[in-house]
Amino acid sequence: MHKSPLNLAILAVLVNGAAMAADTAYGNTTGSSTSETSQAGSIQAGSSKAQSSEAIAELPLHVVTATRTEAAVEDTGRSIAVVDTEKLAELQSASVAQTLAGEANIEISNGPRASSQGVAIRGLSGSRVLQTIDGARQNVSAGHRGSFFIDPELLSSVEVVRGAASSLWGSAAIGGVVAMNTRSVEELLDEGDNFGAYLKQGFETNGDAMRSSGGVYGRGGSLDWLLSGSYRDSDDIDIGGGEALAHSASRSDNALARLGWALSDGQRLELSARSSDISELVPSNPAVAQSRSVPLVRRSTEDSNLNLKYRLAPEQRDWLDLTAQLYQNQSRYQEHRVSRNQFDDTDYDTLGLSVVNKSDFGQSPIGALTLLLGADGYRDRIQTVRDANGQPGQRPDNIDGETQVFGVFSSASLSFAENWVAEAGVRYDSYDNESNNLDRSASDNALSPSFGLIWQAEPWLTLSGRYDEAFRAPSVEEMYSSGSHYCIPPIPGFLPRGLCNQFQVNENLRPEQAKNKELKADLQFSNLAGDDELLLSASVFRNDIDDFIVQRVTDPLMGIPGLEQYTRWDNVTAARLTGFELEGSYRYGATLFGFSYGETRGKDKLDGSYIEGMPANKLKLDLSRAIMDGDMKLGSRYLYVAIQDEVPAGHSVGSYDDYGLWDLYLSWQPQAGTLSGTRVDFAIENVGDEQYRRAWQTLYEPGRNFKLSLGYRF
Repeated sequence: MHKSPLNLAILAVLVNGAAMAADTAYGNTTGSSTSETSQAGSIQAGSSKAQSSEAIAELPLHVVTATRTEAAVEDTGRSIAVVDTEKLAELQSASVAQTLAGEANIEISNGPRASSQGVAIRGLSGSRVLQTIDGARQNVSAGHRGSFFIDPELLSSVEVVRGAASSLWGSAAIGGVVAMNTRSVEELLDEGDNFGAYLKQGFETNGDAMRSSGGVYGRGGSLDWLLSGSYRDSDDIDIGGGEALAHSASRSDNALARLGWALSDGQRLELSARSSDISELVPSNPAVAQSRSVPLVRRSTEDSNLNLKYRLAPEQRDWLDLTAQLYQNQSRYQEHRVSRNQFDDTDYDTLGLSVVNKSDFGQSPIGALTLLLGADGYRDRIQTVRDANGQPGQRPDNIDGETQVFGVFSSASLSFAENWVAEAGVRYDSYDNESNNLDRSASDNALSPSFGLIWQAEPWLTLSGRYDEAFRAPSVEEMYSSGSHYCIPPIPGFLPRGLCNQFQVNENLRPEQAKNKELKADLQFSNLAGDDELLLSASVFRNDIDDFIVQRVTDPLMGIPGLEQYTRWDNVTAARLTGFELEGSYRYGATLFGFSYGETRGKDKLDGSYIEGMPANKLKLDLSRAIMDGDMKLGSRYLYVAIQDEVPAGHSVGSYDDYGLWDLYLSWQPQAGTLSGTRVDFAIENVGDEQYRRAWQTLYEPGRNFKLSLGYRF
C-alpha cells in the first residue's frame, strides 16, 4: 500500500496532539450537561464544539435539496431516508452507496468494489436513480463503471427520496433521488469564530486501507471560504472467510473548495469546485471476476464540477425566495486494456442551469398557499474512443452524441381546515438526442404530474397519500450504439471466421414511464414511560412502470443459443413494483433503539412472472447508549437479509441465501475541556466474518473489518 505525504503528515499531527492531551486528565472538564436527555444524544461531529449533545429523536431530520424545498421529513408525504453528519462519521464508509446499505429498500448495486458501487432504490438502479450534489444533477451513465465519485468524508448529509420524483427533477427519477450535500463553513464554524480547521486519519484492517482528510475554513466581513480534501488507499479486500478478492485495490483523492459572498441582507453568491481522481486495476466489469470475456483494465477515473449558485431571499418579501444555479460536470474514464494493449476513452460533459422560486402567500380565505415555480435545462455530451488495435472490426464504434433537455415545473401546497395540506405539481420536459457520428437524431417530451394530501389526524399522527408520475428518457448510447459488442473467436470446421455480435441502432425507443401510488403514516410520542420518545414511520407503495428499456442479444446463428448476432436496446417489460418500509426510533433516557424493515416485490404485469433485480427483505436493528455525560456512545447493529428466491424462470441462480451481519461501534467526542475538538470512531464490521453475497450479485462481500478514525478540529 502506498503511503501518501498527506497520510504521514496527518498521522504525525494526530499522534503529537494525543500525546500532549494525555498530560491532562479527562475529568478536568467544565460546563458539560449531565442530563439523561443530553446523554442520549448523538455526538455531533459537525456541530459546535462547545454545544452539548441533543437527543436524536427530539429534532426531526430536515430535507434541504432532495425535495427542492426545506421541510421536515414527516411533512413531505414522501418516504425519505437521511444519513446525517453524525451517522456518516460513525459508518466511516468508503462509498456513498455503503452509507445507505442499511436503509429500508435501498441496496448497494454493482458488487463489492467501492469505486464501482451504485445505489438501488426499491429495485431500480443505474440511470433510473437520479443523483445530485449540492443541487446539481450528476448525469453520468457509465454502464458497469462507477458513477458515485465523491468521498463521503466531504459530505454533511445524504438524502434519499424513495419513489418517483420527476415532477420536481425531470428525467431519471423513476426510482428515486440520491441528494448529496457537501460540508459548509456554516456547519463547521462555531458562532463567533472566524477560522477553523480539521484533520482526520482513518485505518481499516480489511484491505490494509488508510484514509486521510483535512480542511481549513474561515469567514470575514461578507466572505466565507472552505478548502478540504481526502485521500484513500486500499489493497485487495478480503471476502468473508479470508479469501482475497483479486484486483480490488484502489487509490483515490478528492478535493472541495467553496467561496461565499453575502452581497447584502437576503442575497448571497457562492462558487464551489470539486474534483475526484480514482486509480485502479480492475476487471472491465468490476461487478464480476476477471475472465477471458472480462479483461483487466487499468482505469483512471477523473470527475470535476463547477457550481455557481445565487440566492435572493429578502426579508418581508415572502413571495421571493429565488435560487439560480449554473453548473458544469466533466467525467472521464481512461482505460488501458492490459492484455491487448488497447487504450479507451469515455468522456461525459454536462452543462446545466436551474432557476427556482418559492413564494409563501400566507393566509387567504381558503388557507395558506405556498407556490414553487422553476425551470431548468442541461446539455449532456458523450464522446468515446474505442481502440481496435489488433482487433479490427471487433470493437464498438466511437460515439459522439449529445442530449438537450429543457423543463418547467410548478408545485403548490395549500394548508386548509387547520389539519389538512393539499399538494399538486406538474412538470413538462422536452428532450433531443443527437448522434453526430451517425448524423441521426430523435426528440420527444413528457408530462409528469403529482398530487398529495396530508392530514394531521392527531397531534401524534400524520397520514398522507401521494400519486406521482415519472419518466426516464433513453440515452444516446442506448439509441445510437454501433459496431461490435463482442466477438467469438474462429472455430475450425464450424465458424472459420468467428462471429461478432453487432450493435443495432434503435431511434424509436420510448421513454420509460412510471406511475407511483403511496400511502404513509408518521407517529410521534413522548413521555410514554418517563423520559422517552418514540418516532414511527410506515410507507406502502405500488409503482407501475411501462416501456422498460433493456439491452437484448437477439437472432442466434442457426438458432443456437450463445451465437446471437445482434445487440440492441428495446422497450419490453411492463412491471409492477409493490412493497413497504417500516422505520422507527425509540429513546429512553440515554439509550436509543432504531429499526427499519423493507420489502419490494416486482412482477411482469402481463404474465405475473418475477422481475430481476428486486431486493431481498431486509431488517436492521441498532441499539446504542450514551455514557460519560454524552461524550461517548457505544452501539451495536444487526442486519438480517432474507433469502431471495423470487427469480425469473431460467435465471442462472435459483435463489440467493439469507445472511446476518453484526457490527459494533464506538464514538467518543469530548464536548468540553482540553480534549474538546477531538473525535475517535471505532467499529468492527461483520464481526462473525460472514461469507455472503447480495441478491443478484456475482461476487461475495467483504469479511470482518476493524475501522478506526482519529480526528481533531480547532
